[in-house]
Amino acid sequence: MHGSTRCFRQAGSLFTTKGMQRHSHTVFASTTRAERIASRFSSSRQLQTAGTASETAKEAAHEVVHEDEKALRDVFDLPTKTTLGSRWYHQGQPTGLLMESRFVSPKSFKDAGGLAVAEAQQLVEKVVSAQTIDEKRQVVKCLDQLSDALCRVMDVAELVRQVHPDSNWQAAADEVYAEMFDYMNGLNTHVGLYRKLVEVMDDPECSRHFGAVEREAAVSFRRDFERSGIHLNKQAHSRFVELSAGINEQSRDFLRSQSQPLPKSRIVEMPMEHLRSLPSQVAMEILQSSRTQKRRDGTTTVRLAPDDYAAHYILRDCEDEATRESVYRVWQQGSSEAVKALESLLEKRQELAHTVGFESFGHMSLVDKMAKSPSHVDEFLRGLAAQTSPQWSALIESFKTAKGSDVYPWDRDYLVSRQQMDNGALPSLMPYFSLGRVVLGLSRVFKSLYGVELRAVTPQPGEIWHPEVRKLEVVDENSQLLGIVYCDVFSRASKSHVGAAHFTARCARRIDDDICVQGSDAGHSSQTVVERDGQRFQLPVVVLICDFPVPAEGSPPLLSWSNVETIFHEMGHAMHSMLGQNGYHNVAGTRCPVDFVELPSILMEHFARSPRALSLFASHYHTGKPLPSELVRQHAQQRRQHSALDLHAQLFMSALDQRYHSSHLQASDKTASDSWSTRLLAEVHRDPMFIGAASGANTFFGYVQGTKWQSRFTHLIGYGASYYAYLFDRVLAGRIWSRVFAGDYAHSSVTESDSLNPLSREAGERFKNEVLRWGGGRDPWQSLASVLDNGQTKSSEIEAIAEGNRSAMRTVGSWQLFDI
Repeated sequence: MHGSTRCFRQAGSLFTTKGMQRHSHTVFASTTRAERIASRFSSSRQLQTAGTASETAKEAAHEVVHEDEKALRDVFDLPTKTTLGSRWYHQGQPTGLLMESRFVSPKSFKDAGGLAVAEAQQLVEKVVSAQTIDEKRQVVKCLDQLSDALCRVMDVAELVRQVHPDSNWQAAADEVYAEMFDYMNGLNTHVGLYRKLVEVMDDPECSRHFGAVEREAAVSFRRDFERSGIHLNKQAHSRFVELSAGINEQSRDFLRSQSQPLPKSRIVEMPMEHLRSLPSQVAMEILQSSRTQKRRDGTTTVRLAPDDYAAHYILRDCEDEATRESVYRVWQQGSSEAVKALESLLEKRQELAHTVGFESFGHMSLVDKMAKSPSHVDEFLRGLAAQTSPQWSALIESFKTAKGSDVYPWDRDYLVSRQQMDNGALPSLMPYFSLGRVVLGLSRVFKSLYGVELRAVTPQPGEIWHPEVRKLEVVDENSQLLGIVYCDVFSRASKSHVGAAHFTARCARRIDDDICVQGSDAGHSSQTVVERDGQRFQLPVVVLICDFPVPAEGSPPLLSWSNVETIFHEMGHAMHSMLGQNGYHNVAGTRCPVDFVELPSILMEHFARSPRALSLFASHYHTGKPLPSELVRQHAQQRRQHSALDLHAQLFMSALDQRYHSSHLQASDKTASDSWSTRLLAEVHRDPMFIGAASGANTFFGYVQGTKWQSRFTHLIGYGASYYAYLFDRVLAGRIWSRVFAGDYAHSSVTESDSLNPLSREAGERFKNEVLRWGGGRDPWQSLASVLDNGQTKSSEIEAIAEGNRSAMRTVGSWQLFDI
């Protein structure tokens, strides 16, 4: 994620809030291993020796749960004993939200915002007045401390706005965020801060003392200043500010248009009998919200305005192709208001990039990403499309055979559904995935890989915002506290529908060498600071948000396999925050390039599909029997059957995103018609990358005249020339999974997986030391080359990756995706 949505630094934002990452996808234990589980994995090798065994031995392994592990499992699986009736939530002197003594009430929260700004202003003055070498050498530290002071309030304000059930808290968070955001915008264009930073970086007497991470932090600050137009003359800078405001306004207009109802003229008239193939409840809801009309021949028709809900079921279940086509065409006509806002947004982004001196918005957005330039992204996308073309072509052929004629976009969901039904229904996996068992499994995976585990603890009064929130400590093998993870995973009315997300409420940052100004110790209590090797660090705090269904009374929360992947994904972000403690706020944990930030979280999805990892926790919530390996394999094969469709869609959206932000977006594009974005949409549909050698691809994936799908492409707001990032990290994660972790695959046979052990501590330490611990404090290409340099990859390929150039992107695009 980070689903998916994730922590994107927008152009023109220097002191950005850390935001959130969103997620927008067998071998069982032997008797020997069961005995080792009984002894709580006392050696790092205990999770590395597994083989096939009898079902009895497997069941025994699952039934052995240490007391601490039982507490971790039960705090999620026994909600009736640990939520609404809990006295610790309602009684006692409040300690402050997220253990922050400044966040005791809405009023104190607003006061904290003012104090943070006052502290930041003192640090600004320290920077601009720095004269001596010693003072100049503190400039990067000052900027990092300044950014942290603001983010420790603003990031919590963003969280409160999304999840707090109290409207008074929400109102306070809105006020704090708005005021601090204005202040941060002023810092982004503070000429004195920028000039002093440049002076320090260009002075060898200062810069030669930079450590590797400090240098990356300095480069990050300078780059963001310059993308904010700070080096422009007065007239150009005024235009930059004007364009930035316009971009924000058009972004809001585009998003608001998504909730507008369809015009009354967009009606599909369909025979009522065509509703019979739909689920009865869906058909009833469509009839209740639509008008019916009797024809002269005695038949009844339904006059339907096809919203997302109705369109989904009709396109999936309706047997009549003409009806599916009519619904598809009307549904995809899009919103003229949305298209207008989108085109204005894209034009302003392009002009903004030109104002700052970039060839296109794509060039501006990618300069600090791994890809570096639009041409490099194109190399990656075309390489990936070429290697997946056989699966895509085979899928289209299977659809044509099933239908007996050409296939069209309105056939896709229907044919997928029919093929899945033909394969037969499989028993549900949900009884094997109680939430508590899944969290316990995460702890065991982290213990095996990194020597850290999760521990359930009781929050103090006022520390959490809702009684369903769970608090976990992350501790290492020496019981040293590494950080805190709060889990707010159930759907509720008072919670914004953000889907799955990872919020960083506080970064790990070294504080014993802070620059002393009034208020610099605010919020640093014994609860929020840890000491390691004689140095003091802020305790990192993250919040995981999911939207899982509330469990039935008397039953533990049961998750689908997709939900298991979701929580593994978000915990991947959390572990990045816990282990990415490099001393600097601005490059800690998940504060790294957007096309690298999803790597740790997507890698965790592989563990959620791993037979070896599943054997650590997947057992029936009632009987305790382990999840049968054959059932895992069958579900995995079923899920992979149409995975090429999803990949193709992701490739298309990535390419369209690049086209809309490219240097080819010139005046001629925008004057050819009143909807130039639609014409470009049609051009991308015709790109050979998406047609290839597949016969029938022109009709199945071709542009449908009159439709405006781009009006629904809301990811263009947050991604802006970076939509390829999830695909890119998916490929990187797959490579690391196979080459570093020797990953097993759920769709493979048990025999093939017996010799594979992704739970290797050696592999975990390699990934932790070469990727996680650096956060954003190292060139990600260097991290990638280092983690893969374990004898499983050719030295020439390692050298190419380390260069991080066009050739490196082409190389990544050629890597096999094992999950399709």
